[in-house]
Amino acid sequence: MAGQTSLRGRRIAVTRGKEGEDSLSERLHALGAEVLPFPSIATSPPASYQALDAALRELGRFDWIAFSSANAVDAFAARRAALRVHAPPDRVKLAAVGKATAARVAGALRAPDLVPAEASGEALAAAMAPLVRGKRVLVPRAAEGRPELVDGLAAAGAEVVAVDAYRTVSARPETLRILGDLLGRGEVDAVAFASPSAVRSVVAALGARAALLGRAAIAVIGPTTAEAVRAAGLRVDVQPDEHTAIALADAIAARLGPRP
Repeated sequence: MAGQTSLRGRRIAVTRGKEGEDSLSERLHALGAEVLPFPSIATSPPASYQALDAALRELGRFDWIAFSSANAVDAFAARRAALRVHAPPDRVKLAAVGKATAARVAGALRAPDLVPAEASGEALAAAMAPLVRGKRVLVPRAAEGRPELVDGLAAAGAEVVAVDAYRTVSARPETLRILGDLLGRGEVDAVAFASPSAVRSVVAALGARAALLGRAAIAVIGPTTAEAVRAAGLRVDVQPDEHTAIALADAIAARLGPRP
């Protein structure tokens, strides 16, 4: 590729978990970048499956199931398979926070009935709001999930059943030591973040060296991730209009271009 769409000679650190990095890393590779993988978070089972199991056994009693992440879809599908319970009946509508999550829902269940234009919990709640008054909505989510979706649905008059489907676990500090070393030597052109939890994990792992992130362009997938970056006292350099991994990679290329 030529011109500003190329990342030839650029080194981009990708902080997504291994389960979610393929589309971002592949696009960056296609643009000519050297991808430096630093998975900052992973998922683990919830402290208890009791609430999720109870919901899975009565899926037919819900009007909607709202998924706010691909990890939530994966955890929901894995536990449903383990319990050998039926998929939700067709009358139960499905909602997904964005295109990537929608694709995961389609693969695990069926194509979702609603996907907002903006990939955020607030946007999903707003899109569902006119449809859920008096309805029962299941929200499988991370144990430490943000409240915007649940709060927005409740404010719209829905009966919300939020259940922990998984936990997000931060990487050990030693796994990100090399990233700090590379940043200190000026050998990273951009650091890509795809979730607030990834930002918090990297900042915590780097500790006193977190300010070194400012030596590279900080690229975020969307507004909630941008908020986490700013809360850490860092600037946001790249944020695509469309909140997808492909758009993030393209926005980094538009910002940086090839190495001179």
